[in-house]
Amino acid sequence: MNKLLIYYTVPFLIPLEEKESYEDYLDYAAIAKRDGIPFEMISFQDSPGRFLTDTIIYEKLSEIGDEAFPITVLNDKFIKCSSLPTKEEFAVWFESLNNISFASLVEEASKIEHHHFPSEEEIINCSCSGSCLYCDPTLCGICDFD
Repeated sequence: MNKLLIYYTVPFLIPLEEKESYEDYLDYAAIAKRDGIPFEMISFQDSPGRFLTDTIIYEKLSEIGDEAFPITVLNDKFIKCSSLPTKEEFAVWFESLNNISFASLVEEASKIEHHHFPSEEEIINCSCSGSCLYCDPTLCGICDFD
């Protein structure tokens, strides 16, 4: 089965200048999930086991380390790492799934609530209250509890 997967790190490690692009791809993934299209954005935070059980991802992480993120896989073959696909690359790869056009996907994305990563301030405020948005606040690395 044709499928497109983008594996990425935990959201608070995504550089600020890239967050908007990640949010767009997460919108596309939400539409894909809703419509049964085989495209996923897979976060280490949400699915750490998939990073260990997918041999392609495990190999890239072993070879390159965290700098490999994000890692794009199309039809069980590695196609890109260390940066998100460009919109042009994504359009070609997405359309190879033969479900809907990229233009239709973008149009659908304009109709849904846009994905939003919490700001660093929101993360810190929530972490400091003891209910971190991403993980155990003693492990998240944003707050210094010493």
